[in-house]
Amino acid sequence: MRRSIRSTGRGALWLATAATIGVGALLGGRAVVTANAEDGVAAEPLPVAVFEARYQDSFEERRLFSGRIAPAQVADAGFQLPGEVAEVLVRIGDRVERGAPLAKLDPVRIELRRREVEAQLSEARAILERAEATLARVVTLVEEGFATAQELDDVTAERNSAAERVRLRERSLARAVEDADDTVLKAPFSGFVVRRYVDAGETVAAGQPVVRLNEAAALEATVGVPTELADQLVVGERYPLVSGDLEAEGIVEGISDDVDLATRSRAVRLRITNDSGLVPGNLIRLALSSERRGRGAWVPIAALQEGYRGLWSVYVVDSDETIRRKDVEILSLSDDRAFVTGTLDDGDRVVSSSTFRFVRGQKVRVVTVNAGEMATSAAASTVR
Repeated sequence: MRRSIRSTGRGALWLATAATIGVGALLGGRAVVTANAEDGVAAEPLPVAVFEARYQDSFEERRLFSGRIAPAQVADAGFQLPGEVAEVLVRIGDRVERGAPLAKLDPVRIELRRREVEAQLSEARAILERAEATLARVVTLVEEGFATAQELDDVTAERNSAAERVRLRERSLARAVEDADDTVLKAPFSGFVVRRYVDAGETVAAGQPVVRLNEAAALEATVGVPTELADQLVVGERYPLVSGDLEAEGIVEGISDDVDLATRSRAVRLRITNDSGLVPGNLIRLALSSERRGRGAWVPIAALQEGYRGLWSVYVVDSDETIRRKDVEILSLSDDRAFVTGTLDDGDRVVSSSTFRFVRGQKVRVVTVNAGEMATSAAASTVR
């Protein structure tokens, strides 16, 4: 009976040990400092990288405002007269120079119209010749007393009417010649074909778009900026632009006076001076920097740990090489760091990367110290 009781005691001890190990595993990989009471061997302190927090009274905040890239000129080119499209000479993506042919109309009807006007002009000139000859004879008859002044007035009016008809036909012929030239659609500026609206054989109306051209010159960006910041921009000044991984500069060409009621912003137009591979239609952001008052310190994003009710904290290493947690408030965020204030003190050694495995009082071993790294960083905070 005693042997059975002792065996049961050993089993209970084994179960308690297993439960302790299981609880440690459930803590999500936290390094629990334990000591074997019999062997007296302590766990190895965890190596950590830290940096020294440096407080400052202000910080530079970089805000991004979105817009679209567009060519300086966009044209939907079309014929100035109706007709049947005989040929479209360009395709999407083609680069064309100013004056290059883009498409042609069937010239048969235009040519017939020109010949008809030429015939009408010849007839009007013949009538004018006859009217001038008649006028000359009547003038002679009036001088000899064989014609009246009324007759002279009548033939003079006929001569003037014939002359006006000649001028009218001449203008009609000039228009017909222009129409013949307009059967060839030409590029209004150098650029790229980005769209074809019609194909050969289709009938188009006067002014109907045939192809769309984007100017090959400098691109532009139109960005919506809040009114209070738009007032600080200077026409003619350069400002940084960002599109994905590409960076560029833009010169402010104009600022709209109208406020968009939905976004409470004003349109700012910038001419991009170095497109660096930018494509019309893509999203682009205007980067504006401003200095803000606020006492705090820069910390890496990786050092932050989310707490309860939206609070944040960082781990610091005390002088006795143990871990302590301090609550902070985020004042500004950038892509890889945050400007924080709170219980963090100037000179605190902050763990660079919070891996959620520390417990209060845990022993660590500092392997890297980057003094003032975040305070001396030249990059600005970018509001996302």
